Amino acid sequence: MNILVAAISVAAVAFLLLSSNPNIPESIRPGLSTTLLALGTAGLLILASVLALFRVQFAHWLMLAAALIFFGILGFQSLTLLVSSGASLPAEAAPKLWANVIRNTLGIAINTWALLSAKTSVLFLGGCPNQSFKADGSAAA
Repeated sequence: MNILVAAISVAAVAFLLLSSNPNIPESIRPGLSTTLLALGTAGLLILASVLALFRVQFAHWLMLAAALIFFGILGFQSLTLLVSSGASLPAEAAPKLWANVIRNTLGIAINTWALLSAKTSVLFLGGCPNQSFKADGSAAA
């Protein structure tokens, strides 16, 4: 989930930066600091998730931190826009922003639940919660 969501974020930033579509106003295109923040947080989430898949010892903590930062910034951004805009926000924008807040809160909750569970701890401590699965990917008979 993390890799896919972060990759979509990278693709969206790349599209906004590289597109020559005249329908995209310059005010929507991200600046240098926004680009660095977006690509940095998404890249960190992708890297941490890949390391966690390879069961690198510290990776689940890095992945949790990266997920909190990535989803937290996105959720905070939507919530801030909702609160600061108030009545001046178009009617169709508010439900979409609330959906973003809820989606990002769920992203944080799923990562927290998955990465702090007992089975995940056993997995990263070198044990294997499912005895029929070996680290090399083969199944025990």
